[in-house]
Amino acid sequence: MMKIWWDLHSWETEFALDNIKDYIEMIEAQFDTVRKLEMEKIPQNPPSGLSEEDFAEWQSEINFLEDRYERDFPSKIRYSFLVLLYIVFETRLKAACDEIAKRRNLELKENELKGSSIERAKLFLEKVAKVTVKDQATWQGILDFQKVRDCIVHSNGEVEISRDKKRIEDLCKKDLGLSVDAGSLISSGLIPRSLLRKAYSL
Repeated sequence: MMKIWWDLHSWETEFALDNIKDYIEMIEAQFDTVRKLEMEKIPQNPPSGLSEEDFAEWQSEINFLEDRYERDFPSKIRYSFLVLLYIVFETRLKAACDEIAKRRNLELKENELKGSSIERAKLFLEKVAKVTVKDQATWQGILDFQKVRDCIVHSNGEVEISRDKKRIEDLCKKDLGLSVDAGSLISSGLIPRSLLRKAYSL
């Protein structure tokens, strides 16, 4: 009988990434539907014969909906997604360290080291598991991802009061889909899955 080797850990990681990708695509599709329905409730052009007061009210409603559906809600969706993505990534990175420790019968585990979860994982892989890190730039990308997440979680996206203010501002100058608007961190795109996949090939 032929035996088939199946790496459950790798499959679980792939599944987690595919699942969260499907999740955000579904959320954004539903958001687009709701946004269109809400915008259709108010005429996009002012009806004729409006008084000055009625015109001001119509303009106010348009401005409110545009701000909510073009800036506020999209920002909240991406904030929540980035935090969720970080949780998934952090969980799978820890699982990778645990899997390596189990397969190599290593006594020292990742959770016995000091530092943040990312720092512990890096220390474990390099010093304990002796995994050769070929691309230090990838680790820097992961640490930057953590700084973005921390800015959202600990500062509600307010860059000015973030402990990583300078680094966040530097990241916003790069082509990463990040920017600062009225002091708040804005994400116009999503962290690419390639970053997560690349991390597992360190």
